[in-house]
This record gives sequence, C-alpha cells and structure tokens, in this order.
Amino acid sequence: MNGKPMSLKTFFVQSALCSGCRLCQLVCSVAKEGIVNPELSRVFVNRIIMDGVMLPCICLNCEEPPCIPACHRKAINKDPDTGWVTIDYERCTHCQLCIPACPYGGIFLGPQKEVLMCDVCGGDPACAMACPTGALRFLSREIGTAGEHMPLS
Repeated sequence: MNGKPMSLKTFFVQSALCSGCRLCQLVCSVAKEGIVNPELSRVFVNRIIMDGVMLPCICLNCEEPPCIPACHRKAINKDPDTGWVTIDYERCTHCQLCIPACPYGGIFLGPQKEVLMCDVCGGDPACAMACPTGALRFLSREIGTAGEHMPLS
C-alpha cells in the first residue's frame, strides 16, 4: 500500500433491491470453484416466503465477529488491515460450530459437509460486481454507515 491507510470495506445488503435472480450465487461458484453450482457459492439468496422478501446472505465482516470465538480450532480470523473475516482451511475441521454463531447466515455448509465462507475474492468480489440491482454491494464502511442512501456505483 502506498503509505495511505486502506479504507475498510465490507458488504452491504439491501433486500428491497434483490430480485431473487441468484446471479450472485452463480458467479460466486464460478469464481471460487470454476463451475456453475449454487451449492458451492459463498453467498446464498434466502427467500422469506411469508414476506416475499429475497435476502442475500453473505459474511458481513462484522467488527466483532461472533464466529471467531465459536471456532475452537482458531481457523477463523479477521485481517487487521482489511477487516475481512476468512477461514484458514488448513486449520478448519468442518465442525460447523461457526455456522449457528453467525447472526447473518453468512457461513454455509457445502454439499460435502464442508464449511464455506466468503473471502471477498481478494477485494473484488464477483458477486457484488455481478449484482444487476445493487442489492449486494462491497463498499467502504464509512460510506455504508453514513446513511441509508448509498451510491449505486
């Protein structure tokens, strides 16, 4: 980094904008696994039937992530420079204790009973770039917490 502090970025979800197209799931599976398979995605669009709401669920890189103390293997860490929460798969035993610890449903169980969590694609998350409605965006924490009217670009 060129001496300037990196602006901490995270995902912001606006369920009112989500059309339920699940394009985010498709591009995530391609970006992470090289195949189109929504079961391998690190983002999941949850349809809340009672309200007709589509809610993209993804790791929101909490300021104090409850998944970290839930992991007895210390496989989940938060990068102090970026603020991103990731799983060290060398340490992870897929015990699944982190899944119920996440209040946002951002940690998933894959088809082989493996724990899946977003790693923000190194800072350019494919899911947010592909979202046609802006329901899922990757922005500076300062922009997202400044108010309800976040820029679409």
